[in-house]
Amino acid sequence: MSIFYDFVEFLGPAKSFNEQGNLSGKMVLNIKTLTPLFIASGYEDRDGKVLFRCFERFGSTPVIPGSSLKGVLRTISQAVSYSCVEVDRKIKKDLPFQYFDCSCIVCSTFGKMGKKAKVRVEDQKLVQGQMEIIRIPIQMGPNVNIRQIYYKNGKLKGIKFYRHGDYRIIEKAKIPVEAVKEGAIFEGELFFEDLHQKQLELLCYSLGLDNSFQLKIGNNKSGFFGSCKVEVKKAMLNGSVFRPEEYAKNYGKGDRKIENNKNKLSEILDFRNMVKSL
Repeated sequence: MSIFYDFVEFLGPAKSFNEQGNLSGKMVLNIKTLTPLFIASGYEDRDGKVLFRCFERFGSTPVIPGSSLKGVLRTISQAVSYSCVEVDRKIKKDLPFQYFDCSCIVCSTFGKMGKKAKVRVEDQKLVQGQMEIIRIPIQMGPNVNIRQIYYKNGKLKGIKFYRHGDYRIIEKAKIPVEAVKEGAIFEGELFFEDLHQKQLELLCYSLGLDNSFQLKIGNNKSGFFGSCKVEVKKAMLNGSVFRPEEYAKNYGKGDRKIENNKNKLSEILDFRNMVKSL
């Protein structure tokens, strides 16, 4: 398998999740960058003779958009639950399991077309840290036509995750981007409403709060950008303080298949396993 990425295989057919819950509250997140972070705004600017791609901002403040973070949490949740996955319509037939009118735990938690999400993630604002112009490799999208990489026994094998690593070992970095340097801090809130305990456990796990893995956020993940550690400054549940770390640790206990996928995810995304040389 590639030094840059690996796959968490699909857990199995999506299971309907119709459990009702009354767990509502919020978490104040503290996100620390472990490697440089770049989230493209779509704009460019110039520093002397260097034309660079700009970081996403709200006003003048660099931010991790709530939608970006929510997408990361959804993907991690899909990897460790009996849920559906989103793929291009052209290759949907290549999934090992087919999904129709899905009501899995991920769709019930994070929402889908026609179904309101029970989780709302606000933009995470930079409160500490510095920006730097760093060159990154030319970005190429995944090519699922390379069947020996993406397929197993004629079917899509799973969800692809990029490993953590030292971005300085990457060669042929040509594209200047405005990045947030490692050691920076972003803060923002995450709200949840009417979750079942299993949903809250999955949400807390997806943030990496059991400390078994760290998130990858933003662009240039393949170039070892975007490694982030999430901590919770404050957590409220139905009006009282709670410990989301305990919910994260309890997710999937007793289900061997979920535990296996959690172990695989940790193997890929534990920052202690970062790639230090090519």
